[in-house]
Amino acid sequence: IAFRLAVVASKNEYDFKERLADRLGGERAATRILILAETIGAAWPERFQIGRPCCSLTTPEEIWLIASIRLAAGGNRPAFDSLSCEMIGESERERIYTDLCGFVAAYMGTRG
Repeated sequence: IAFRLAVVASKNEYDFKERLADRLGGERAATRILILAETIGAAWPERFQIGRPCCSLTTPEEIWLIASIRLAAGGNRPAFDSLSCEMIGESERERIYTDLCGFVAAYMGTRG
């Protein structure tokens, strides 16, 4: 849901940062998910499909994102590359993985 809110915020120039901070446990995690949404949006070869914040269905892109977050949290760059290499170029993958790790670190820092 937080990623959906981040995308809505970036598309509509609405400041959801406070809502994201509440949902994610801090402003740093909110900032990092906004950065991640922007990075993925710029790198994705087509429009990144997300559901509405109120929708319970998960899109294939959101499933990819969840898997990517898990891989970044586990430090498994080779598996992330394998998951993403057919869709995203090397430099774009580098940026996304870096931003995934930044988000994970910020989010986990709010939980510790």
